[in-house]
Amino acid sequence: MDIVSSKSKAPRTIAEVGLMRPHRNLYLESRIDEDLGVLPGEVRKVKHVMSSALTVVSPDTSLEDAISLMAAMNVPVVIVYEGMRLMGVVTDRDIALHRSSRTASTMPTVRNIMRDHAPYCHEDDLLTDAQTLMRLSEVDWMPVLDGRGRLAGVLSIYVPLS
Repeated sequence: MDIVSSKSKAPRTIAEVGLMRPHRNLYLESRIDEDLGVLPGEVRKVKHVMSSALTVVSPDTSLEDAISLMAAMNVPVVIVYEGMRLMGVVTDRDIALHRSSRTASTMPTVRNIMRDHAPYCHEDDLLTDAQTLMRLSEVDWMPVLDGRGRLAGVLSIYVPLS
């Protein structure tokens, strides 16, 4: 019997959550709104609010090096990337939880504490859909990929929507 972990069942993209919008031809005055089937004013893409200033580490980076990098760059999140593949995310909260539960004095790597099934979105996704995915996944930070699947930025729930 093949046992599938619950991590692999969690949605990682807007399409997996079922948030893709069908084309409706609702608004004749706005081509973008008409194509996407959204209300006027709702068409805001992730690329308009994401941060392209990224802090990236490999999965084999020591946790202490990642903490030092986060402190030096003054960022609460690092993206774990290996080659051309998104591996996961580590936040300051993940580190705090790891430190509070740690019993051994071993030096873990980022791979040991990263969220390896982190959700992600694409820079051309609608911001409202990305926010819904973040809310459903209960994350504050989400990697953003470009059209070719490369890391383009990071989206935060703390970005002002003005």
